[in-house]
Amino acid sequence: SMTETPAPTLFRIKGRWLLLARSIWIILAIVSISFFIAAIINMYGWSKPCNTYDLPDQADCFKKEQTYAAFGITKDFLGIYYPLGVVVEILPWLLAGIVIFWKKSDEPFGLLFSLMLMVTGTFNLDVGVPEGATSTFPVLAPFWTGMAFIGGLLLVLWYCFPNGRFVPRWLCWAAIIWGILQTGATFFPDSSFSYYNWPYPLPDGITDLLALSIIYSLVHRYRHTSDQIQIQQIKWVVLSGSLLAVMKIIPSLLFNPYVIPWNDNVAVIAQMTYLPLFYLSVMFVGVSLGFSILRYRLWDIDFIINRSLVYGALTILLAILFGGSLFIVSLFVQGQSFVIAFGVTAMIGGTSFNPTRRRIQRFVDQRFYHIQIDYQKPPPALATGGHTQVLHQTHFGQYHGIELIGRGGMAEVYKSAHPTQGTAVAIKILPTALAAETGFRQRFAREAQVISTLTHPNIIRILDSGDQDGQLYMVMEYLAGKDLAQLLKTNGRLPLAQALPLVQQIASALDFAHAAGFVHRDIKPSNILLETSSNGSLRAVLTDFGIAKINNAHTAMTSTGYMLGTFDYVAPEQIQESSKVDGRADIYALGVMIYQMLTGELPFKHSNPGALLIAHLTQPPPDACETLPDLPWHIGDAIQRAMAKKPEERFATASEFAQELAR
Repeated sequence: SMTETPAPTLFRIKGRWLLLARSIWIILAIVSISFFIAAIINMYGWSKPCNTYDLPDQADCFKKEQTYAAFGITKDFLGIYYPLGVVVEILPWLLAGIVIFWKKSDEPFGLLFSLMLMVTGTFNLDVGVPEGATSTFPVLAPFWTGMAFIGGLLLVLWYCFPNGRFVPRWLCWAAIIWGILQTGATFFPDSSFSYYNWPYPLPDGITDLLALSIIYSLVHRYRHTSDQIQIQQIKWVVLSGSLLAVMKIIPSLLFNPYVIPWNDNVAVIAQMTYLPLFYLSVMFVGVSLGFSILRYRLWDIDFIINRSLVYGALTILLAILFGGSLFIVSLFVQGQSFVIAFGVTAMIGGTSFNPTRRRIQRFVDQRFYHIQIDYQKPPPALATGGHTQVLHQTHFGQYHGIELIGRGGMAEVYKSAHPTQGTAVAIKILPTALAAETGFRQRFAREAQVISTLTHPNIIRILDSGDQDGQLYMVMEYLAGKDLAQLLKTNGRLPLAQALPLVQQIASALDFAHAAGFVHRDIKPSNILLETSSNGSLRAVLTDFGIAKINNAHTAMTSTGYMLGTFDYVAPEQIQESSKVDGRADIYALGVMIYQMLTGELPFKHSNPGALLIAHLTQPPPDACETLPDLPWHIGDAIQRAMAKKPEERFATASEFAQELAR
């Protein structure tokens, strides 16, 4: 089975040892939260422009207050603004630690890692805040040294992320050396035992080596030892760490005297715009750690990485544009209000935001994910009100008494009677709104061409096609019944005994089409019509070959730039290169559809089309047996095999898939 499985642990804590470990954790957590609360209370006074910690020079203090006041920012606002930012920054760390403790306190790594989130999250508040809190609340002072030491030792857990083991094993020596250094720095801060007192640049070099060794451990795990679950866990942490690193670099790049002439106005703007982003980036680290350890929404990280690349590049480009524009505009408003320059620059950035974002998104999709579908491109505008000129007539060519029975985004379907046989027929007509689009005319003609060459009881039969006064049409057999999408909407899901005969018929139709050199590329429930026979059984009929691929054809109809197929059922290779797919793309879509038929839900559910496409590309198919425990295990395995990411790992034919389901 390809489902997510928990990463193995060395052992679990049980009995009295578990009670003792939980008790110690709770005590240390209470101390950490106490520091957090004390720091927030202390920050209300510390955050104001004029206070004993900040600017003792009253002249500078008054000037700073005036600068804030020019922007309508009061001292009381700042007294709330900074503490609130720290709450946003640190609270997710504390909550993640509590949730991990609640879920995994019997696992040594889960217990210690949750404690690390509690302690290091609290003791990495803004510089000076914890010390200020201990001076305001002296009762906490004795705990400061011990908690700082514990926090330092807990940092070695990064070497063991995400499964609690040192990889490579020799990194345990790096952790031991770090523990010795942390002991000297904590308990002997003024002596030579503290590496902070060693000659420059040794202290910074040691810290940098620690960070590099942790990065090396994560890269080594990612490339050599991690399974799919652990790879996703590492992605969460690496992304959040990269975001935090970028946020630390931005001030030195953007708010640089060589980029923007530095003054009090710029300083205020920098604080009010940059700090919220920094707080959010630290918050995201805590959230990502919680998601990673709990293995929650692991596969969403691929979409988040995609958007992070887009908005990271967008931020850099707009920062350059913003800085350059602000510098140029400032030259023209010398002696005037700085707010004018800032407003003009903001307007320039706002107008260029969406066009730049779309171009970067397309570049990232194509370059890094090989997504050739421009899902940002809106579909052509279709007339939704009124009817085409056909409806104002009582006949269409030789067909009389036409009656509208269906209308979709690509065609209108009418019921009529065959002029010689008298049997009911369905006339499919390309709407006037699309008739002027060359791509849609080609698609419509392609469908008529494909169906006319396929004679199979489970493929819709075409009787006639052509061009009537500039309107393309095709005449098909009329089926009085629902389509599979309507049946699923009514019933929710189908019993296995009812679904299997339909699957076998669809598989037979697909194999026939594949043998004739066609790939449907749009298998979905709404393209499966159901006809009820006299004995009550259902006949499944495959329709809509409008985007079918003809093997060895010179044209593949991919030049329109619109999506070929439906996002919910599209195969990975169809996302990346639709013109070169074979019948196994239809088998993938059939697997998705069968999963939906049996469980009543789609295997990948995302409201954002980009997230849905990335899920098809990267996320392992779920096991239907987890949703339906009574389902035979071989059914779940067969569906997962049909939905394998690589075509060569799927069934060779649709009938082989159907036979495995019926085994």
